[in-house]
Amino acid sequence: MAQLFASYRGATGLIGSTWWQSAVALSTVETYAQTTGDTSYDAAIEEAFDLNSASDFENSSDDDTAWWGLAWLQAYEITHDKSYLAMAQTDADYIHQAWDSTCGGGVWWQRDPRSYKNAITNELFLELTAWLHNTIHGDTKYLAWAKAEWSWFDHSGMINKQNLINDGLDNDCKNNGQPTWTYNQGVILAGLAQLYRATGNGALLTEAERLARASTSHLAVGGVLTEPCTTDACADRFGTPAQSFKGIFVRDLKVLAVTARTSQFNSFIDAQARSIENRDGGAQHQFGVYWAGPMAGVTSPSQASALDALVASVNLP
Repeated sequence: MAQLFASYRGATGLIGSTWWQSAVALSTVETYAQTTGDTSYDAAIEEAFDLNSASDFENSSDDDTAWWGLAWLQAYEITHDKSYLAMAQTDADYIHQAWDSTCGGGVWWQRDPRSYKNAITNELFLELTAWLHNTIHGDTKYLAWAKAEWSWFDHSGMINKQNLINDGLDNDCKNNGQPTWTYNQGVILAGLAQLYRATGNGALLTEAERLARASTSHLAVGGVLTEPCTTDACADRFGTPAQSFKGIFVRDLKVLAVTARTSQFNSFIDAQARSIENRDGGAQHQFGVYWAGPMAGVTSPSQASALDALVASVNLP
């Protein structure tokens, strides 16, 4: 965590320099504090909020807004500061403006002009709205949105025959066959876990566990999580965004495991942490993008991603 905070920028309140990945890294900090009890880095929560809240953490990319909404909902869980809860609601309401009947429903990834109904934006909207319902006493609005989102997503065609999730829909509203990135396999797990908490519908956990087993089976090489291409060109092509993906998956797999009270994923989660420690760590506890080694491509996102996996391995169910 100390290494991650070497990339903290006090002038902006951001961890690293990429807007949405700073939100993901803030959630890393929050999960770390909740798991370990170490609150040494929690000042970053208030500072990020104070320095950036004038924008309501909204921009033209609805997935960016959703990552920040989740970070503020988690901040409220930690601090009980109602300004964080209000911001999460503001962000969810903003994203819902991008819901329409194209392809039968769902929210758009880009707003101006509207383009691409993709997996990650809709998965994040599911998690955010279901979690808001579980947080706000007497809520009905966010639960209705969450139920509508899952119903649409489940029938969208993005979940393929391998129980993996392709990146989005084409212009004909069909599965576009693009890569099954690990974060698309992860956020859906946390979203379904939250919707299960909201409804008590055990079929949601059954579906989430099915998706999780497919992911741990198909997206690991030698037992270590990787993206659906196994060469350096994969990370080089997609740059730093892909460096956050694996940590998001493991973090959300842990959410599912805890919610379902299942130990079936414990050995997989532990294997990621052990591989990172043994094959992807530098002398100063830096971690690169390749969890199976060699250590390379160390960035703020790769550090946060690896830290997510290490934290997930603590207190397994």
